[in-house]
Amino acid sequence: MNNWMTALLLSLAMPLMAAEPVWIDVSSPEEYAREHLADAIHIPHTRIAQGVTARYPDKTTPLKLYDRDDHRAQQAWEALQTLGYQQVSDTGGLDELKTRGFATLQADSLPELIQTAPLSLEHTSYTETPPLH
Repeated sequence: MNNWMTALLLSLAMPLMAAEPVWIDVSSPEEYAREHLADAIHIPHTRIAQGVTARYPDKTTPLKLYDRDDHRAQQAWEALQTLGYQQVSDTGGLDELKTRGFATLQADSLPELIQTAPLSLEHTSYTETPPLH
């Protein structure tokens, strides 16, 4: 097979390869700080449109949403669908995910340095993990 044909076939196959899903915890900063999936990022449901479009402009990025009660994940799912994101899943609540074997990080399992960080009101970001106070 010619090199150009191989290159063409590979370039056509790339979109078919599944990207790793991004796990997004859409709960409150306090709930996220208490416990969240080990691989999850935090974007509160009230900031989901801004947070996701800033970090993941590719609307084919697989996004898996969860929260504590499933209500906020559903709201976030609807917002992302409206924005045209094509691979968004509402995976339910954290407790359900834990029963399915997903690992979590809890406040008491985080490094002591983070737990004893001084309170700072200078910087508050709702698109990144909030500091523990």
